[in-house]
Amino acid sequence: MQVLQTQRLRKEFGPLVAVQDVSFSVEQGQVMGLIGPNGAGKTTLLRMLATLLPPTDGTAVICGADLYRQPLEIRKRIGYLPDFFNLYNDLTVFECLDFSARAYGVPEKKIADRIDRVLECVDLTDKKDILCRHLSRGMVQRIGLAFLMVHDPDLYLLDEPASGLDPIARISLRNILKRLSGEGKTVLISSHVLSELSDFCTHIAIMDSGVIKKFGSVEQIQTMLNPERIVRVVVLDEPQKAVSLLQSFPDAVLKDCSGNTLRLTFTKGPETIARLNALLVSEGVQVIELTEEKKDLEDLFVAISSEEESLPHSFANAGS
Repeated sequence: MQVLQTQRLRKEFGPLVAVQDVSFSVEQGQVMGLIGPNGAGKTTLLRMLATLLPPTDGTAVICGADLYRQPLEIRKRIGYLPDFFNLYNDLTVFECLDFSARAYGVPEKKIADRIDRVLECVDLTDKKDILCRHLSRGMVQRIGLAFLMVHDPDLYLLDEPASGLDPIARISLRNILKRLSGEGKTVLISSHVLSELSDFCTHIAIMDSGVIKKFGSVEQIQTMLNPERIVRVVVLDEPQKAVSLLQSFPDAVLKDCSGNTLRLTFTKGPETIARLNALLVSEGVQVIELTEEKKDLEDLFVAISSEEESLPHSFANAGS
């Protein structure tokens, strides 16, 4: 089910075009990473989707509601976490979440149970009665997510939520987002630090100068940038015997051999890799590792940036 669809969404600030005719869609349960350098237009795009900033042109349908005609309906169905999220320092964590629940119209008899459940989800049950001023930066970000979760939105719009967090806090945040996705929630998360989005995004949109340069599943973009499958084979011994077998194997090309490690390229599907493994084992070659090398998000971003720089400007932006 489609949760978010934009059509040529655009935002101008005088002569500056912050978001330029952006079109994409996100399905239920997907986690879309909005990646780009500072100033790319990510925050402006998220603020428009959160109904906090009116577009100059274009439109969007969010959770079945029209961005122009039904902004209040959209606000009921989304949760927006800005880059700098502030809590009420003189309230306890429970009081903050109670305020959020009441503001969103959660029935009073459900509020206490809902707060307990979201605090358990963000692993802050023991901070329930602590004043917000005593929370660390990482705790504030997790409470920020709990602030959204207490009214159970369908779509989460998160602007740089991992900014300034230590590694442990980032891991905790990542686990929470994985859990939300597993529950069928949809997440749109922005970052200029690509490693923050590794391992849990299902889709990515790479944005620069207000334009979506590439959009799709991680696998689609990997295939687009690197159509050949690269496989790394490590054998226990007899690497030359493995090389001889690989050189005669169809649908694979030996790229290099270093010690007991061989790297090959495949142009066909995973069944070819399985056949290769079976051949090596049947011929007595002891395979201790056989893995497909895949680009991470940082590799993809560098590759796309290089690709864009090598194209004429008018062609690089075509279809964005």
